[in-house]
Formats: sequence, C-alpha cells, structure tokens
Amino acid sequence: MNNEFSVLLNQLNYPVLLVDAKHKPQFANKKFLTLHKLSLKALRELQNSPIDKDAVDKKEYVLTQKSKIFYFKVELSNVSTDVKILYLISLFDISKSKKLYDDMFLKKKMFEQLSEYLPEGIVLFEDSIIYSNQMFEKLIGYSSKELQSKRFEDLVDASDLENFNENLYKMESQHKAYRELELKLITKNKKEIWVRLKASFIMNENKRLCLSIVTDIYEERLEISNLTRLAYYDALTGIYNRRKFDDLMLSEFKRSKRYKRDLCGLFLDIDHFKKVNDTYGHDVGDIVLQELAKTIQTHVRETDIFARWGGEEFIILLPETDKEKAFVLAENIRNEVGNFNFTKVGHITISIGITQLKDQEQQKTFIKRLDNAMYKAKQEGRNRSVAL
Repeated sequence: MNNEFSVLLNQLNYPVLLVDAKHKPQFANKKFLTLHKLSLKALRELQNSPIDKDAVDKKEYVLTQKSKIFYFKVELSNVSTDVKILYLISLFDISKSKKLYDDMFLKKKMFEQLSEYLPEGIVLFEDSIIYSNQMFEKLIGYSSKELQSKRFEDLVDASDLENFNENLYKMESQHKAYRELELKLITKNKKEIWVRLKASFIMNENKRLCLSIVTDIYEERLEISNLTRLAYYDALTGIYNRRKFDDLMLSEFKRSKRYKRDLCGLFLDIDHFKKVNDTYGHDVGDIVLQELAKTIQTHVRETDIFARWGGEEFIILLPETDKEKAFVLAENIRNEVGNFNFTKVGHITISIGITQLKDQEQQKTFIKRLDNAMYKAKQEGRNRSVAL
C-alpha cells in the first residue's frame, strides 16, 4: 500500500482498518492497533478481521475489554489500489454519546446531528489541490476533477483568508507539526459552512504538501450560537436579558468613571399590566411585551443598552447622556407607546424612572435609585417620567 496513504490514515484521530474482499486485514492505523491491543505482526497473522461483517452491515461495533464496553459507529468505503479494491472500515467512538443521550429524545437527536459530521474530509494540496476524499467532495459540493483545478484558498471565505494563510505561514516558519483552526468555506452552490481544519506538512519528492483533515462543525457552531443567545438574550422579546445587561453595565460604569463621561438610565414599567393578562390572557400579554420592545427599540441608539429586566419591566442604559437628555428621550418613548395601538389591547401607558450615575456610585445603588424613580412615577399617577 502507498506509504503516503498509510501516513494519511495514521493522521486520523479515529481507528481505521483496511480489509480485502475476503475480510482479511491488510492494514490498520495506530489508533486501531492501540484500541485492539494488536501489533502489526499480530494483525498480519489474523485470518479474519476483528470486526465481523455483521457489525459492518449493522453499522455498529461493540468492543468489550476488561468488563468495559466501547460502542462504535461503523462506516465502510471502497479504496482502489493499482492491484485490487480494498474496503476501509472506519470506527467512530460513540460510547460517551450513547451513555449521555440514550435516555432522552432530545439527546438522541443531538447525537444524530453529531454523527452526521463525524466522518472527516481529507485534502492534500500544494499550490493546487492534489487529492480529496469523497467525504470532503460531498461536504464542499465539487467533484474530485473540479477540485484539482482549484487551490484550497479558492474555497476559503474572503473573511477567513488572512487567518488561513497566517496559520499556514506560522506552521511553516515555526516548524510546527500541525495547526488546528476553524474557518468558513464556500461550497459549490455558494453555501457558507464552518469547518475545523487540522493541517500538517508532509514532504513528497522534495515538495512540501499540506495534508488537511476537515471536519464539518456547522451544527456545533449553531449550537454554540443558540446557547449564547439563550444565555444573553430574552427569549420572548429578542433583546438583552438581565444577565447580559449586568455584564455590559459593569463595562459602561468603568468607562464612564475612567473618562468622566455622563451615564444615565431609564427604568420602564407597564401600567396595570396585570389587568392586561387577566382580561386578555398571557398570550396577548406576551404580544404586548414584544410590540412594546419593538416600539422602544426605534428610539435606542447602537451605543445604548436595552434589556428586559423581568416581567413587564425594561431598562435602558444611555452612555454619553445627561439627565436632561435622558428625560427628553423618556418622554418621547412614553408618548409613542401611549399612541401605539397594541394588538387586541389598544392603548397602554408606561411609567419611567430616570437617574444619572454619580461619582463613585456602585451598580446596586444606581439601580436602586432608578427603581425608586420609577415607583415615584407610579405613585404620582402613572403614565409619566420622573427623574431622581
């Protein structure tokens, strides 16, 4: 078997085994030998593969060692050589996934998504692409022939091209064994996909080639994005939640005090919101909250921080704004909300508290004064703005 191909298989981070048509082992990478506690000599002496045909057909392989059970997903693909066709058996360890996700439908679904990108793409390139496997071709949408007329850089999104070239340069100049990075590729049909690239240089006939293992991480990036959104954004209104507001407020406090800049806050509460829920139901109440957030959003600058504090309460932090300007903004918001025709409910009013950050004031006291200002607006008859 081609030594370059052997090197490639040993680069993989999962076990693979090559067998012939009679299922007799021909080659195994280091991961496979270590997993099965086999030497290369022992492998050659085996008459049959340690993985029987039944496991290949079922696409699941179970290995028991010292009462410990390992579960693997099995993928089978053809490998053509000059002499004959061999069969590549790839094993993807799903033991942890099986243990974590077996009991719940949601976890099972996550496992299925994870399994979709476990098989990895392989690309070998110099100035242009020399070799690509079927998984990479499926991922990127180009045929092998089409890819061999391209450079790998041609597939990299323009926003990541500098990052890609810089990492390859560092790998070469610093004599690193390999480099791992995440970047965005553009498929044949112009779709953007996120991948994790594990790149290393190999020498072939005095040529320095880049061997890359490409893993689709779209679902992983999407999951991270979704988790980030759940962590920092209010699920109902789509604006910042209280946790994110606290983080951003701390930064603004530091900036305001360091540079002696004005900083104000608005604390808004819907008047008689309980009556809205009691009369029209919580579904309509949720719509009112969504429409209110959108209405207020039109008055919020990019530098302002707008968040749902909780229930029917909202808060806005206004950098570079003194109390007088904050009061004008509050009145504009209050008047527009009062004139807005809310779904089913019609017109509602809001009460707004306003205050300006004092020298050396802490977050807790600033919020307390905002809260006091808003409650004073309530006590004075609601549907008004009060500055303290």
